[in-house]
Amino acid sequence: MSSLKPLPSDLSDKEWSLLAPLMPVPARTGRPRSDDRKTMNGILYVLSTGCRWEDIPPERYGSGKTCWYRFTSWHREGRWAAMAGILLMELNRRRKINWQNAYLDASVRQNKKGVTIRLDTRDSRRKTA
Repeated sequence: MSSLKPLPSDLSDKEWSLLAPLMPVPARTGRPRSDDRKTMNGILYVLSTGCRWEDIPPERYGSGKTCWYRFTSWHREGRWAAMAGILLMELNRRRKINWQNAYLDASVRQNKKGVTIRLDTRDSRRKTA
């Protein structure tokens, strides 16, 4: 990483050592692949701050388009689920998870039947929760 101070969303060296084996093998030919750790930190920055992909600081994380592309392709490939599982196992191993307070339910869900609101322009409608 560069000389920039790490942000709270950035991976530690220990976390990266757990996730690095899950990264795809770089191709032998073609354009050189951008740094996976830098890209992963960019993805985590967007997920933790809620900013747009275009607003990622390029000097710190590289291209927002690259981060978005890897985020979507890793999701399709199932890499995110594998990464979450590895990090949860590590937290459990270090006894950082209190399973007594863990819940599995649907208490947070999308409201399928929102209230219909008439907008003043063009008699259009939209649904809200």
